Order: sequence, then C-alpha cells, then structure tokens
Amino acid sequence: MKTMTCKDLGGMCDHPVSGDTEEALMMNGMQHLEEAHPEMAASVKAMPKDDPKMVEWVEMFKKKWAETPEA
Repeated sequence: MKTMTCKDLGGMCDHPVSGDTEEALMMNGMQHLEEAHPEMAASVKAMPKDDPKMVEWVEMFKKKWAETPEA
C-alpha cells in the first residue's frame, strides 16, 4: 500500500490518501476530493481525459507513484 497526501495529488490539503494500486489510490483521492473539495472535484470530472492539464497530471501521478515507498 502507498500513501500520498491530497496536496501530492494536486489537491489542497494534507489529508492522507492510500491505495494498493495506482487506480485504487486515484479512486480514493477522487472520493476525498468529492467530500472535502467538491468544487475542485467537479472541475476535474468535467475535464476531458485528453486535456493537456489532465495528461500532465497523469504523468506527474505516475512518477510520484513510482517514487513513493510501500508502507
């Protein structure tokens, strides 16, 4: 399992988000975003997957995932 903060994922706070896989951590991060930062979650959900900002985020996330140690 790996843990990152909301800020590590591009969010606004230091809430820890964990997951066993990249997909699980992203899903848990979105759940936190929806609960704690609903306006930001709506903005993310409205963004097309091929939007340059989304593509850049995915690349950043994959890099951070690889660098984050298992806990």
